[in-house]
Amino acid sequence: MKKLLTTFLFLFIITLNYSQNNSEARQFIENAEITQINKDWNVKAEFKSGIDEIVSFFPIEVINLKSNRKIKSLQVDMTLKYHGNNDFKSSWIDLNEVDEFILFIEQYVIPNLKDKTEKNQSTTYIFNSKEIRFSFYIQKNSRRISIYLKDNGVTDYGHYFWTETQVGKIPELLTMLKEIK
Repeated sequence: MKKLLTTFLFLFIITLNYSQNNSEARQFIENAEITQINKDWNVKAEFKSGIDEIVSFFPIEVINLKSNRKIKSLQVDMTLKYHGNNDFKSSWIDLNEVDEFILFIEQYVIPNLKDKTEKNQSTTYIFNSKEIRFSFYIQKNSRRISIYLKDNGVTDYGHYFWTETQVGKIPELLTMLKEIK
């Protein structure tokens, strides 16, 4: 009986940790038997790399069709190219995390879009949500954004996007984030 109780407690803790590392949207989608996802393609921010890799941010509404319960979220789609093939993955940012993302961009990225660093120095600003890591990097005159997707709260180094040419589109991302709040 003691072993059974210990095993049950262990499984409960693992389940609790798993659910805390994923977005509410992912949990909602995975736990619903029948789901409808409505995407608003009119409100979108998109970054493209020089090799046609794309990261898109857009609002969604997810509906559990059995219970009719609804939630809203921000979906992040990443399309990468590996050996001529496209690799696609989605992650989500909960609306309560969007507020922090807005604050991060307003306070740390926008004011530093034109900053430079001294020789042999760099500065990196990082925003972590449950399912993505967004970083803004400055070294000398160059600036770069990097986006990693996550699995169960762990950075997925196989799903990584970066660009220097699209840094100027960060204000568009900020505008889109403010529209969905």
